[in-house]
Amino acid sequence: MSLIQQALEKTSRAQETRTTTPPPTQKLWNRDPMGAALEQELIRVQESHVARRNLYWKVALGILVVFSLTAFFTLMSRQVARTAPSKITTASAKAPAVVAVPQAPVKIYGGTIYHLTGITDVGGDAIAVINGRLLSEGDALDAQATIKRISKGEVIVDVRGREMKLVL
Repeated sequence: MSLIQQALEKTSRAQETRTTTPPPTQKLWNRDPMGAALEQELIRVQESHVARRNLYWKVALGILVVFSLTAFFTLMSRQVARTAPSKITTASAKAPAVVAVPQAPVKIYGGTIYHLTGITDVGGDAIAVINGRLLSEGDALDAQATIKRISKGEVIVDVRGREMKLVL
């Protein structure tokens, strides 16, 4: 049994030496006072870099939000302008590119006069000048008439369900 006892003691001593931790080594900056100052400065520079990078992301995100909202409201205003009657007058708009000789005024129902003075194409949309107002397809002239179609030299107006042609 003494052999077994000796073997057990030897094994337990080997395990004790394995579980002990090696003696702590000093970190480089603890031995070198200048290294500690450099390490602290590096940490400060890294923190300021992270803060600056976060600021750049926030600014970029803000610009993206502003452009997105601008595009959204521009598209919505164009959609509303197409469905609602136009309120643009000739004083606030640019002069039409094509000016034609005006026709005689057309009298339609109950004394209402529609006078077509010009037709132009602005950005792919046809615009007619009727009674001094710039109007596009779908715009209302008044409560009883809307612009149905604008083509070269003529405008089709829907008046109380009847189509009337105004010619330059």
